[in-house]
Amino acid sequence: MNQPSIRLLLVYSDCTAATCLHQKLGDEGYEVTVCTDAEQATSKLGPSFNWDLLVLDGSLGEAARQLCRQVRTARTPIPVLLLCPGVSETDRVRGLEDGADDVLPSPFGLAECLARCRALVRRHQLGSENSLSLRCGRVSMLVEEHRVCRDGAEVSLSPREFRLLHFFLKHPRRIWSRDELLARVWGESEAVELDPKTVDVHIRWLRLKLEENPAQPSLITTVRGQGYRCG
Repeated sequence: MNQPSIRLLLVYSDCTAATCLHQKLGDEGYEVTVCTDAEQATSKLGPSFNWDLLVLDGSLGEAARQLCRQVRTARTPIPVLLLCPGVSETDRVRGLEDGADDVLPSPFGLAECLARCRALVRRHQLGSENSLSLRCGRVSMLVEEHRVCRDGAEVSLSPREFRLLHFFLKHPRRIWSRDELLARVWGESEAVELDPKTVDVHIRWLRLKLEENPAQPSLITTVRGQGYRCG
């Protein structure tokens, strides 16, 4: 069964150190994108902040502080590990006050850096699964209110469409086959009596209601030969 890749944005000004970190994080199974300055990072983050972790080089100074604050004030904030060039308590406190979830003073060991990355991703994923508000790109869901909005405008979904979208939003970037979706959303007993194309029909309906261009979907995409993925 396919496992979801963990998308990590690494912002590091030292190209040699960035290459080393990139390799180690990649060996751990992260899908790593490297930027060498805050401007590149802002472009990569995009409007949706659809990442699992930001590892940020504190030696970028004020640019790093601004980027950290930008992430923290986003509608869908992501965890931030700040690699702090200073070892004083003042440096660490400033990083936390700017919005970092964790601060790792440098020089640091790679093993500790990887452990902190794992802890932040784990905490973030647990919080997302328990959240009463879910979002992917321009689509948001208020679970308890049973409401779905696109760009702030409410969209009417059938109960089954709502359940299917809820399932996708709780498991972003993971690929699900038709059979898996039938079993998890429709239920094992009902799934055995249904044509797998039932999933295709409901996803088409979701795309018509939620996508800017249903013919070129960005919310729920098709992975040829495997199934569907959200985000």
